[in-house]
Amino acid sequence: MTLGDISGIKPPTVFIVDDDQGSRQLLDDILSGKGYAIRCLSSGELALQAALDEPPDLILLDVMMPDMDGFEVCRLLKENPATRFIPVVMVTCLNEKAMRLKGIAAGADDFISKPIDTTEILLRTRNLLLVKQYHDFLKEHAGILEQQVRLRTEELEKAIAELKSTQQQMAQQEKMAMVGQLTAGIAHEINNPIGFIASNVGSFGKYCEKLLIFIEAQQEALLSGQPDRRQADLVLEQRRQLKIDYIMKDIPEMIVETQEGVDRIKSIVRDLKCFSRVDESEQKLSDINQCLESTLNIAKNELKYKAKVRREYGELPQILCYPQQLNQVFMNLLVNAAHAIDSQGEITVRSWSAGERIFVSISDTGCGIPAQQLSRIFEPFFTTKETGKGTGLGLSISNEIVRNHGGEIMVESEPGKGSTFTVSIPVSRPNLPQKAAERQA
Repeated sequence: MTLGDISGIKPPTVFIVDDDQGSRQLLDDILSGKGYAIRCLSSGELALQAALDEPPDLILLDVMMPDMDGFEVCRLLKENPATRFIPVVMVTCLNEKAMRLKGIAAGADDFISKPIDTTEILLRTRNLLLVKQYHDFLKEHAGILEQQVRLRTEELEKAIAELKSTQQQMAQQEKMAMVGQLTAGIAHEINNPIGFIASNVGSFGKYCEKLLIFIEAQQEALLSGQPDRRQADLVLEQRRQLKIDYIMKDIPEMIVETQEGVDRIKSIVRDLKCFSRVDESEQKLSDINQCLESTLNIAKNELKYKAKVRREYGELPQILCYPQQLNQVFMNLLVNAAHAIDSQGEITVRSWSAGERIFVSISDTGCGIPAQQLSRIFEPFFTTKETGKGTGLGLSISNEIVRNHGGEIMVESEPGKGSTFTVSIPVSRPNLPQKAAERQA
């Protein structure tokens, strides 16, 4: 490779720095005929300024100069980031070891002894210029590579942000799809109390009419003066006919029953709102047993026709988490457990704490999962359900949510006997990722 093969732009520039005009001219005569662009400078100060204005590819620097010697010039060149990588060859008649060590300490790249040998200076100049060109080549391409890496990093960050947004949307869509599957059951759960509330309101209306009639009869009797026995008997007969005694007994019971219905509807709506809304951006201390109970309330109608639900809640510490996300996990596991049961079975929901972790297990007595499918159940879009009865995203999203909480989902299953999914979450998780951005819906 010859000089200029790498850069291919202009001939290398060489500064000759020497206070002696004869020495400058000698070096100029030797090098100018080899295709180098030569610039002669008579002092260190001029060389420093020129190197800053238009950095050369090589500096031939005399050691013995007035005002500022070559060692000082070399040291200042190497200290400045703008000129640090310019090769410096010190030209000297001093061959003592101590002087060479001083030059090396100042940052000199090579030495040439006076009197100057033409072949030596041409070889050393050529070799150092090749090294400089290789350095410039690598620096240029390192800059290009750095720019490409920066662009790729920006693209990757954008892709990750879009992926997180997509995951968030998919999680919310999966959540709402699950609510859609449970809509009929939720409507049934709401219609039951609405039905007897409506019935009670109708009865209240009739009771009020009878009570008003009876009150008017009493008022007429009182306004007639001293009521005789005959008037009293008429009032008592009307009381019997209007069934006032029964009404007086039934009204308190109806009020209690109506209030229970209202409370049931409020509970369902509250749980549904809590489950369905887009997650809050901040974590909060939550009672996981309460999360389980809220989720069971929403899934009640889906579960009661397939299985008897057993609750075995242990005493749990509150944990910092996204409760709506964990509700989605529990809902998915509960619905899957119900779907795994063909006719009638049992679902057991347990919670307990051990060490610094809390555990929630959901077991069913359903059909179980074949061993060859167990390793794939958390893969996106993989489902063991019939076509059209599952998106294959529920367990994948649930697994991601639990992992973002620093936990894991474990599964044990035996075909024909049922499955147990166990969620394990640390009690203390200070670095839990924020939703956003970052995390799941």
